[in-house]
Amino acid sequence: METLPSYTPEVLPGYELSPTTSVASSSRPISPLSPSRTSYHYRSERMELDLGPRKWGTRLPAYGKGGVIEGTIKIRTFKHVDRVVVSLLGKLSTSHVLNQIPTLSQSHVIINKTIELWSAGDPSSSNPPEGDHFPFSFTLEASDGGARPIPASTSVQLSRAQVHTAYLIRVDMYRRGVHMHETLQTEILFVPRTISHYCQPFIPQPGNEKRPQISESEWHSAELRLERTKILPKLGPDSKPEPESSSGNKDEKAPKFLLPHDLRYPSGHSIPFMISLPVALAQSLSEIESSIQVELVRVSTVQTRAGAVQQASTVSRGSIEPSTGHGPMTTLRGKIDAGGPELEFSWSFESVISVFYEVRATLGAITAGLVWKLTKALS
Repeated sequence: METLPSYTPEVLPGYELSPTTSVASSSRPISPLSPSRTSYHYRSERMELDLGPRKWGTRLPAYGKGGVIEGTIKIRTFKHVDRVVVSLLGKLSTSHVLNQIPTLSQSHVIINKTIELWSAGDPSSSNPPEGDHFPFSFTLEASDGGARPIPASTSVQLSRAQVHTAYLIRVDMYRRGVHMHETLQTEILFVPRTISHYCQPFIPQPGNEKRPQISESEWHSAELRLERTKILPKLGPDSKPEPESSSGNKDEKAPKFLLPHDLRYPSGHSIPFMISLPVALAQSLSEIESSIQVELVRVSTVQTRAGAVQQASTVSRGSIEPSTGHGPMTTLRGKIDAGGPELEFSWSFESVISVFYEVRATLGAITAGLVWKLTKALS
């Protein structure tokens, strides 16, 4: 079961208003400024937009997955008005960054839905009284009826690229003759986050002779592979010179890296892991432990007009518990944090951007010049 989290005023601390979709200069929000802000009311010269009370006091109205945006438009005068429409717009903007300056910007439409509230050409709309209220409703899903998921409101900043995803409600009053077109708009937040009830798998405790074996249905196991390196020193007194072949010592059994089986973890939780070492590596246990590195890495790829930009950044580093060795395999236990609560999530939009996560494990090998490595994708 998954439920919506409770949003806070700083639900998106790194999110900035888009310069092209922020509140229009002719409008001003009149929502209360108290921390418990729950009502969102915006006004221009001839119109008022009321998005009603919201459960969360965020600085912009926030909606979750499958959220329905409901509001009311009040028209104070229909003089010279031809028609009034309200739109739900969403776009993803990408830019190539050169010398810290965004260039080659490009926009991709996510949502473009429009409802006509009133038209002078509609016989039923003739001579309406002033002060009419017009309700409207939009569902936060793609224009094709939800066939593909839409990305959350977010800002992604890489060294050579940036991405901004923004959604807004816009009301347009089209007026006849030389009278100015009036627009009232506000940005909204689409935050499709959920809280998963995450149950950690059984972890055998050392020293318990009656403990059951590790269940293959609960743990995903993968062997680490030998790779050539010039960074880590050789381990153990019987280390050999660096071989010509990158395969290393073929008699050296591979250690195994174990993660909870479904490889899907909620942000803000600790991910347990285990490393099973064969006898040859266990003999150099203290040196092996000091060489172990386990990292949770965020990999972001952005397609700009100048080409694809990929950047990896470390979210957190794992910690190893004190080890105990029994039998032909020695098992090391540890955990790694999955970032801050509600802050990390995998997502993508067409071929424009993808954000995914990997666990990268590294430990020293007996053969000098080689290192054991494993990269495992998560969601």
